[in-house]
Amino acid sequence: MKISILALAVSILFLSACGGKKRVEENREDRSLSDQKTLAVASYYRGNFQQAVDDIKKAEEINPKDPEVHLIRGVIYFRLKDYKQSEVSYKKAIELKSDYSEARYNLCSLYLTINNLDGAIEQCSKAASDVVYKLRVNAITSLGTAYFRKGDINKAKEYYEQALQLNPAFVFTHNELGKLYMATGKEQEAIEEFKRAVEGYDLYDEAHYNLALAYLKVGKRELACQSFEKVAQISPNSAIGVNARSYMDSLCKE
Repeated sequence: MKISILALAVSILFLSACGGKKRVEENREDRSLSDQKTLAVASYYRGNFQQAVDDIKKAEEINPKDPEVHLIRGVIYFRLKDYKQSEVSYKKAIELKSDYSEARYNLCSLYLTINNLDGAIEQCSKAASDVVYKLRVNAITSLGTAYFRKGDINKAKEYYEQALQLNPAFVFTHNELGKLYMATGKEQEAIEEFKRAVEGYDLYDEAHYNLALAYLKVGKRELACQSFEKVAQISPNSAIGVNARSYMDSLCKE
């Protein structure tokens, strides 16, 4: 038995020696590419977006056919609000990997941002059909948002309910469903949805803001002021933070 194991070890060593140089070079390139992508993501999360662009360009030089490189590039340019370059990058990622749900969902989100609703529906539909995609519930919710903006209330609600069947605690869906109820004159239902959103994530500034508006709509000024105050604490410099303080100045003083 010992002789057999030794012979097997020798044969593996021989095979490695034959193709070793090429594999070492390939492994070195893979590590370099991985390291460069990691640098780009780290720069992105530090808020150093120009450095992130430089980092991901170097990764693209190593392997221009890596779909993840183009996905990361798209995310960086989206954050820079260079939506054209972001779209080009996401599309390139999808061209290289047609079933790349991450790229399709990000492209859907971009299209929602620029109000290309049909494009958003197309891309999020494909991401949502991927049953193993980890952000499938996000894609389904975004489909609801696209249909809501198109004025198809029934279709939007259908997707929101489908998303909540997958994840009943998903705060983004509760916030979006609350907005739908507000738009259709169902303020109490909206309040319940916004409350579910902030109970699930206490730092959800938009949901707190929407809850405040819903409380105002039904005449609950004190509760509205509490929610506006929460928004001002969470996001003092954001647009909704500024609006919340404006409401507080006009409505919430003794």
